Amino acid sequence: MKTKKITYAQAIAEAIDEEMQRDKNIILLGEDVGKLGGNFKATVGLYEKYGEWRVRDTPISENSFI
Repeated sequence: MKTKKITYAQAIAEAIDEEMQRDKNIILLGEDVGKLGGNFKATVGLYEKYGEWRVRDTPISENSFI
């Protein structure tokens, strides 16, 4: 088994990507997770790869999530 050093954010990004590839029903919702790639850049590239239907930015106010 080959190993590599990565950050926590990179590990999260890889895990999310692997699961989204595996299961077409997974939708990622969150504040700035889409075009901006999240606060810690853990979702960079997912918006472009999976599109706006599967990677969605939500409003900052939880009351607006509906």
